[in-house]
Amino acid sequence: MADPDGSTPATPHRPDQRPHRPTAVDLGQAGVPDAPPSEIELSTEPAGADGAAAATGESEAAGSRLAKLGLIAALVSRVFGRLVGIILVIFLAREASDETVAVYGYLLGTATLVLVLTDLGVAAIAGREVAAGRLPAGGALRSALPLQAFSVAAAALATVLLTVFFGPKGVPVSALLLTVAFVVVSGFNGLWAELLRATGRVMLEGALQMGGAVALVIGGLIVVYSGGSATALMVVVFAKELVVLVICIVLLPPRDEPSLAWKSLLGQSIWVAVAGTAMVVLWRQGTIVAGTGSTAVLAAYVVASRYLDAGVTVAHTVGFGLVPGMSALSNDPAALRRAAIRYLKLGTIAGLAVAVIGFVGAPWLVEVPFGARWEGAIPAVRYLAISALPILLSFVLWPVLLAQHRVKLLAGAGIAAVLVGLPTGLVLFKLWHDPAAPVVGTGVGAVVLLAVLLWGVKDLLRGNDTRQLSRQRPE
Repeated sequence: MADPDGSTPATPHRPDQRPHRPTAVDLGQAGVPDAPPSEIELSTEPAGADGAAAATGESEAAGSRLAKLGLIAALVSRVFGRLVGIILVIFLAREASDETVAVYGYLLGTATLVLVLTDLGVAAIAGREVAAGRLPAGGALRSALPLQAFSVAAAALATVLLTVFFGPKGVPVSALLLTVAFVVVSGFNGLWAELLRATGRVMLEGALQMGGAVALVIGGLIVVYSGGSATALMVVVFAKELVVLVICIVLLPPRDEPSLAWKSLLGQSIWVAVAGTAMVVLWRQGTIVAGTGSTAVLAAYVVASRYLDAGVTVAHTVGFGLVPGMSALSNDPAALRRAAIRYLKLGTIAGLAVAVIGFVGAPWLVEVPFGARWEGAIPAVRYLAISALPILLSFVLWPVLLAQHRVKLLAGAGIAAVLVGLPTGLVLFKLWHDPAAPVVGTGVGAVVLLAVLLWGVKDLLRGNDTRQLSRQRPE
């Protein structure tokens, strides 16, 4: 847990206890306390209530505080970054050439997409174990680095192939190489950011994100007004990312500490990767469906989907902001239950507010920023507003199930949502040639996603789930 001044003890530990060296016993595995193994198998089964110590009220308060601070830090830093980034986009569109806008937009967009699609989920699993006090951050980092390197290499290769074969003509080789370098550095940044949050330094991680966003905008504006090209812009993007990574490495270096066995880590992270990919498909499938229709319908859908993108971004931020706190509470089912119910209630209130405001205000939300000629997108925006509730609640439940090691259920929920949502959108679009049809498909998929996730936590919410995922070795 971070101290008020933002500093954090060198060794991560549970908030209610002094630092300890995790052993196989801490992960619910058989082992010799006096001779902990250097590589630990990750348990996916509850250790059983007989050997698990109940968390104290102080521990629950610390975990709840981490959840609250993590949520606030994530929302403030990411929303701030988005808003500041809009400044660069506006000036880029006004001052730069079409070629610069096209090349820069394509390279950065492609890099961001492939990083998501090739992510193996190791950062989420490693961060969960650190936040729960089952593993030191240095050891978790050391065990996750090889798998993260493989993921980053795949993303770099995909970026090159997509740019060479499908990208805009005339992309400079230097710009492409800088994009590949950005992909590599950004991929490792994601791992370090997750582990910084897991050690309780959520405010510090948020400050790094905000500082990076400001640096990118300032550097980007200098390039734009000096007549720089897409290559120069990618220099700024890469440099910003590299500086953040260097700071993260200084703050959290890999250490020769007990680490996770890579097979055990991959065995859980791969399900997180499947779930994440399914979610991307669910939120993006509307573009594919609308693309089978006329240009006018596709354009109207694209306008309406700006609000889907914004909503999913906020909901996703809520989800990963809650991960450290929920993971810290995972050893106390009662405390985890109270936290889950608390944020489900807050999510319900926020989701209903968005639904009402969005449904009633859809005409203004479309015509004021985009113009009256896009009135055909109004029904789609209304359906998107209704979908806000299941989308937000699904992202609230994600960290709860992740904390409980229910990664297969997360993957199954994502797949089920796609298998229902995508066909629904296609069928409705054939019968009702309107941009709202793909949105309804997405909304139906979100409802399926929420239903499966709720089914997964039903025992926890009822107070019947007594699983405890780790046991603390007496000191």
